[in-house]
Amino acid sequence: MIYNIPPARRGDTWDGINSIGVKVSGLAINFTDCEVAMQFRESVDAPVALTLSTSNSSIQVITPAATAVRVLPFVVDIPYGKYYYDFQVTTPAGYIKTYMAGYWPIVSDITV
Repeated sequence: MIYNIPPARRGDTWDGINSIGVKVSGLAINFTDCEVAMQFRESVDAPVALTLSTSNSSIQVITPAATAVRVLPFVVDIPYGKYYYDFQVTTPAGYIKTYMAGYWPIVSDITV
């Protein structure tokens, strides 16, 4: 699935994403004990500019059903530009699947 995140302003607090759920064959994925990660890069082979994940607590599994995650708000501190990302889930058994990808424009701030 392609999802382009609306633009954010560098230096501002981004609101995050309240809920991301994934269905496979009509059934919601349970994120319990899964590693969920999003990496942002200016191009496919560019260095990682930002990592959001359950490991670094920037992504949280929404309980009690555990069929969705939320990306928590944070201050955007990466340089302005257009960043590509994907949304990847690793299960406890080691199965890795990328469910979503797109881009996220970061616009320049004026007041610093």
